[in-house]
Amino acid sequence: MDYKMMVLDIDGTLMRKGYPQVTDRVAKAVKALQKKGVIVAVATGRTYFAMSGGILNGIRPDYAICSNGAQVLDQKGNVLASRTMTPEEMYALVDYCEDYDDALCFCFEDGYYAYVGYETIRQFYQTATGHGEHVKDGEDQNRHLKSMPLAAFCCMPPQRVEGFREKYGYLGLQFMPYAVGRYDVVQQGLDKAVGLSALLEKLEMKPEEVVAVGDNQNDLAMIRLAGLGVCMENGDEEVKRQADRLAPACDKDGVALLIEELFGK
Repeated sequence: MDYKMMVLDIDGTLMRKGYPQVTDRVAKAVKALQKKGVIVAVATGRTYFAMSGGILNGIRPDYAICSNGAQVLDQKGNVLASRTMTPEEMYALVDYCEDYDDALCFCFEDGYYAYVGYETIRQFYQTATGHGEHVKDGEDQNRHLKSMPLAAFCCMPPQRVEGFREKYGYLGLQFMPYAVGRYDVVQQGLDKAVGLSALLEKLEMKPEEVVAVGDNQNDLAMIRLAGLGVCMENGDEEVKRQADRLAPACDKDGVALLIEELFGK
């Protein structure tokens, strides 16, 4: 099969979690792939702005699927598709997290605004992504008056997630685990596959023409959708079971090795 597009998760796939930048070897391989005419998209839980500051080490993806499918953008940052949370969804999260003092931030187009537990959120992003500067102190809780958030992120124990579902289950919000007690929160039915499907429709491409690569539960839907779904060796066990194949771990520059195998050097 001649694949026309490669879709890549960032954290845990293109680069190790907690590292500030994609390695030179991976960046070189991705750029070479684009020169061969293969479309490169990134699909990430990050917002578009959180891919700036040299994180991608010179890679300029042709498209970006951000906030776990909530927004799709082209290389110039033009929005091709977008969904935002409703006020009811947002206020439910704020009220619940305030009741238990669980850290909560919302993902807006211009930054991560921590509505509860700013220092906890900032430290988490610094440790997990190497870029705590993306987190803004939003404890005055007024950023949403300009525009609604794309998604949310919260720090709470698993039993508290179940408590939220018992109280607000009618909203259908999905809690996608990033790590134990750390969750991306998105609207019902939203995931990276939704964003990828919207992109493929605009490009008049078929899923069979796509290679999708990820490592975590939030990558599973797009891995299932793609013609070739790949999980990193460092990935979640369930994702590895459902992927078509594995790629070497990201700390071994696995994306570069996969590109060389599928498309040549």
